[in-house]
Amino acid sequence: MASEADSFSDDLTGFVLAGGASRRMGRDKARIPWEDGTLLTHAIEQMKCAASKVFVIGAVVPENLPVPVLPDKVPGLGPLAGIEAALSNSATHWNLVLAVDLPLVTPAMLKWISDLRTGAVERALIPRVKSRLQPLCAIYHRDLLPEIDKALSLQRSSIHRLLERLSTRIIEEDELIAAGFVPEMFLNVNSPEDLERARAMAKTKHG
Repeated sequence: MASEADSFSDDLTGFVLAGGASRRMGRDKARIPWEDGTLLTHAIEQMKCAASKVFVIGAVVPENLPVPVLPDKVPGLGPLAGIEAALSNSATHWNLVLAVDLPLVTPAMLKWISDLRTGAVERALIPRVKSRLQPLCAIYHRDLLPEIDKALSLQRSSIHRLLERLSTRIIEEDELIAAGFVPEMFLNVNSPEDLERARAMAKTKHG
């Protein structure tokens, strides 16, 4: 009889986190125009390049998306609740998470960080750029689900505090640069000013 662990695939599932308040932006980030679509459809297409299956996590998202949508099980508790929803709905050991407001993250970056899971003993692989962890462009093992569930049940929704207690590999900035990636791709689009900066950087990249 197969064990529970045997029932999970070694493939990678991708989850785009589309939920969350957008107070500084003043509107729903997921619906903001980006290139030929929106920030959400852009993130989905980027994720499809790295993961065998892709889902969107969010309570209120546009209709007619090309991938399934899953709600947060515990709404209002921020990104950690989104990660919990991802892991609890996943059929794979490893899971790639990308926030909708990181439009400069490339498919190459997602593939590279995904490949780091091979042989990893840690249960989370997270970049650190400019001394800040990037937990919303990271890899998580489903083994972390009990710890995340426990944190949420205690109303402890800080990802960073949780990561201090978990088996985590920090991917440092110099490692990213050595692999050919620029730290600026982790620009988080939180405000209209951030959005204009990101659009200018994307235009320069494609120009």
